[in-house]
Amino acid sequence: MNTIRRRTATALAGLAFAGLVLGAAAPAFAADPVYREFVQGDPKAKVTVIEYASLTCPHCAHFAENDFPKLKAEYIDTGKIKFIFRDFPLDGIATAGALLARCAPADRGKILIEVMFKNQTEWLRSDRPPIERLRDYSKLAGMTDKDVDACLKNQKILATITEVKDTAVTLYKVESTPTFFVGETKIPGADYEAVKKAIDKQL
Repeated sequence: MNTIRRRTATALAGLAFAGLVLGAAAPAFAADPVYREFVQGDPKAKVTVIEYASLTCPHCAHFAENDFPKLKAEYIDTGKIKFIFRDFPLDGIATAGALLARCAPADRGKILIEVMFKNQTEWLRSDRPPIERLRDYSKLAGMTDKDVDACLKNQKILATITEVKDTAVTLYKVESTPTFFVGETKIPGADYEAVKKAIDKQL
């Protein structure tokens, strides 16, 4: 089995383990899903960390797979920070992925984003259109083909994703992904040590 197939099998096994399979007591897909902020950690934490990322950004994928688990264990799970993930799609397929994650039922959008980042190379370089790979992941998260099609046409969620990105550009001067804000400290690039240092300083 080659590397791509092993990564796919691992991702799908993780989804199944999390209960993200159709028919496994999956929560019903909302008829009219709405944009939801992806927040982890104590809402009353002293420090807030915001990440602006694109699902097609390799540096974002590297941070998600290699550095975020450390950040989560040391700062999120311990209640030291509140972490907010915000979409900053760099292209159409990243926008589609962002839409699908926001439409995923219950709290599965966060897991869907993890799967997209973990398997980024596979679905971007697949011999199948990338959107079809994302459709497969979304169906494992509890969505049907009809749900996926409706989500990709959801203008309300698309408008909010666009507004979040535009605000990041105009108000916060975000120019690349990933870009982090630790409080008011701006940190461009996937530099975990810089993020950690900024958090420790504010704590």
